[in-house]
Formats: sequence, structure tokens, C-alpha cells
Amino acid sequence: MNTIDGPVRELLERIAAPAARAVPDLAAIGVALAELAADVDYVTPWADRLGDRNGRLPIHAPPRGPRLTIVHRRAGHLSAVHDHGTWVALSPVSGLETHRRYRLTDGLDGQPEIVEVTPLASAEVATLMPPDDIHDHGHLAGNGAPAYVLILTGDDQTRFERHEWDPATGRHRVLPPGDLGRWLASDPWPSASRAAPSRGRA
Repeated sequence: MNTIDGPVRELLERIAAPAARAVPDLAAIGVALAELAADVDYVTPWADRLGDRNGRLPIHAPPRGPRLTIVHRRAGHLSAVHDHGTWVALSPVSGLETHRRYRLTDGLDGQPEIVEVTPLASAEVATLMPPDDIHDHGHLAGNGAPAYVLILTGDDQTRFERHEWDPATGRHRVLPPGDLGRWLASDPWPSASRAAPSRGRA
């Protein structure tokens, strides 16, 4: 059985009751995550392992239940617009992360429109709850240093059918369970042989 690091165990204990509510208390979960992000003695070595590359490292990844990951996107790199299918909280360890929340103009195949832009500095937090969880995040060129970010999800998001959008072209696709989607908005859109775009979904 894998051991859980003390700071992560404390985080999980603190969020257990808020996460178990019929409607999870994202404010309480966010406070707990931000306090872990501020624990530089614990989180800095995780950031150092990523270095300056685009990537993610799982810190706590059980088969079910809350998962904690550290993520880094390099200068000028943003994620694809996506949802999670479960609640999510994110808090930078260092740098400046731009978090943008979207709404759809007309169902899943509608055009995503930005409704909120939040620059997140170290130990600041953003939270999302489905179905209002369409977002992207990462680094906008010229806006501070690229961030290292803790991301806490309520479950393994790859267990759920999720969605991804490309606002520049208006394309939308369904991500079946197991598909993490594109890492960056600049990554190529999958060919029709890999993933056919959905149409007519409510």
C-alpha cells in the first residue's frame, strides 16, 4: 500500500467533510488547497521535478476519490478549452496562472464565450463545479512568469465522458472515458479517424 505524504494526508482530511456534502463546499476545499500551495517546503521539490517543461506529475492518484496533480505550462501556452465532469480546484505554487471560465451560446456545439478571466498568483484559488466547469488555463504571454499549479479534482476525470472545444474554429468533440484530451490549445485537432466531432447534442 502506498504511503501518503503528511501534507497531502492533511489536505485530504480537511476536504473530506466539505467534499462529502450533497453539494461540495468548494470554498472550503479551495482554502485547504491554497494552504498546501503555500507550503513551499513541500511543493517546491515537486515543481523542481517538472523543471521548465510542459507537463504534469501526479502527487496523489487513487483509483477513486480526490486526486492531486502539479502542472506546468511554459510561457504563452494555454490548455485546450475543456470540462472535467467532476469538481475541480486549482492554486498556483508560483508564477501567474491565467484562468478563464466560459459559457456556451447554444448547447454543447455552441460557441464558448469567455465570462470570467482571473489571474491567479501563488496560493490564490479558482474552483469549478459541473456543469459550470468549462474553462482553460495556463500562461498568457507577457503576464508574469509561467506558473506551477496544484490541481485537485473530486475524482479521476478520465472515468467520465467529457468535452473539449476549439473557440477559434467553433469545433467541439466528446472525450470518451480514458481520453485526457489535448494538453495545449495549440496541439493539433485530432483527425476524423481518431475522433469524429459531435453534432446535435443537448
